[in-house]
Amino acid sequence: MKFAITPCPNDTFAYFPMISGKEKSDFEFVFDDIENLNAEAARGRFPITKMSFAQYLNCSDKYELLDAGAALGVGTGPVLVGLSDSFDIGAEVAVPGLNTTAALLLKYRYGGGVKMRPMHFRSVAEAVASGTCSAGVLIHEGRFVYGELGLKLVCDLGAYWSESSGLPVPLGCICVRRDFLSAKGGIEGKIRASLRAAFADPESAYPYVKSMAQYLDGDVLKKHIYAFVNDYTFDISPLREKLLKELAKCAG
Repeated sequence: MKFAITPCPNDTFAYFPMISGKEKSDFEFVFDDIENLNAEAARGRFPITKMSFAQYLNCSDKYELLDAGAALGVGTGPVLVGLSDSFDIGAEVAVPGLNTTAALLLKYRYGGGVKMRPMHFRSVAEAVASGTCSAGVLIHEGRFVYGELGLKLVCDLGAYWSESSGLPVPLGCICVRRDFLSAKGGIEGKIRASLRAAFADPESAYPYVKSMAQYLDGDVLKKHIYAFVNDYTFDISPLREKLLKELAKCAG
């Protein structure tokens, strides 16, 4: 059964025990950028897939949200950065895909009229640094290293969400296609077993995580992992309905 995830540290860490075979599963892991996975989710391509929480709002007819595997940040999430700490609301903003939670949080903060230029998440920082876009939204490891890239914080979109909603930041989720819904409980069980194994022996996962990452500094990778692989990754059921309701309000 194909299981699509991103090559980013929180995913490669969480699923390394199954990828490496230390935890048995019948999953065939497929890697792609989050916005590509969002597009494939709209087509219903993969039986199990990572997607942005924002995209799940558009795909709930095809997929069911799993209670295990989600990436939620506790006041930590996408950041809006620029060459200065000011932001012209009429300027074009680089975003890592129009269907990402990052794009939705940008609209949540600045309104639906903000101009967005979608691009691969690894291209956003360069687009800002080169002046191609006056500002950009960084996700994954990039949100931890923008200062080293000569960029300044305009708005911590994750912190703004949490302060406004009182909820953790809903970034990515794992969903099962509805024709495989009978396997939901078993899939969640395997995800949780993989998470327990990853936390029991994190050092074994780090070389693989690093081989797939954008930024290779070990401290950055660990910050990324422990920011987004947490108790909520084991179970979002207590917050599930509140998160989806608040996101739906943002999406209009």
